[in-house]
Amino acid sequence: MHKHKFVSAALLLSGLLVAPAIAFASEASFDRTLSVSSNVNLYVSTGSGYVHISPGSDNQIHIVGHVKSSNSWFGGSSDDRVKQIAANPPIQQSGNEVHIGKTENNDWFRNISIDYEITTPRDSNVNAGSGSGDLRINDVKGGLKASTGSGSIEASGIGGAVALDTGSGDIKAYLNNPSSTKAQTGSGSIQINGVIGGLKAGTGSGDIEIQGQPTAEWKLETGSGSVTLATGNAHFTLDASTGSGTVHSDAPITTHGSLEKHHIMGDINGGGPMVRVETGSGDVRIK
Repeated sequence: MHKHKFVSAALLLSGLLVAPAIAFASEASFDRTLSVSSNVNLYVSTGSGYVHISPGSDNQIHIVGHVKSSNSWFGGSSDDRVKQIAANPPIQQSGNEVHIGKTENNDWFRNISIDYEITTPRDSNVNAGSGSGDLRINDVKGGLKASTGSGSIEASGIGGAVALDTGSGDIKAYLNNPSSTKAQTGSGSIQINGVIGGLKAGTGSGDIEIQGQPTAEWKLETGSGSVTLATGNAHFTLDASTGSGTVHSDAPITTHGSLEKHHIMGDINGGGPMVRVETGSGDVRIK
């Protein structure tokens, strides 16, 4: 009898000891609408969370935020802080310049995750960032700068100057008459369609696929992965090399110097802007 009581007490004690490791979610949301006019400069930043941006009214920015945290046995409840952030979200507006995201009070946002779903005028210039989370931006014509420490980036219908950067994750973009394009990932694939003008793309490890017209200089690098370019009838000069792999072009190449298996330099369709391609391990294909 006493033995069973002892076992039950031990199990109860064990349960009490384990309980502090269990996290309980705390969450609240907010919904705000701002009045703006043309030429909007929109800045969005979250320490942890996703950012989704799409076009909406020509004179409004609509923001829905999902604030999340967790309770800790030793750290106390964060319910109040989550509720206060949702009641007074980090939104600042000065005319057509709007800043959404954490402010200088970083301690207030410690262990807080905010997901953002935003609609903005189509001609907005957008700067979006997340410490850890995916970014998805659609149909922004004014230009886009998007960066995340860890997460994927998807962008479609994007115009203007485009700069996409992730520490670890894939990049996929469908562009609409961009003025310039940059894409960089520490580890992940890069796929971009509709490139016109200059391009700089690089990944530490992953494939690169580009479709477009090199009307200005292109530079593409991957530490390990294949590179595929679909350039149609574009005129350009190719300088392509691979540490371990082959270089192939569907269109004839008028080579400069000797023809090598791992390095080719020459003119395609008469030559033009320089297209430099380099991979440490993988094939290079020009279609």
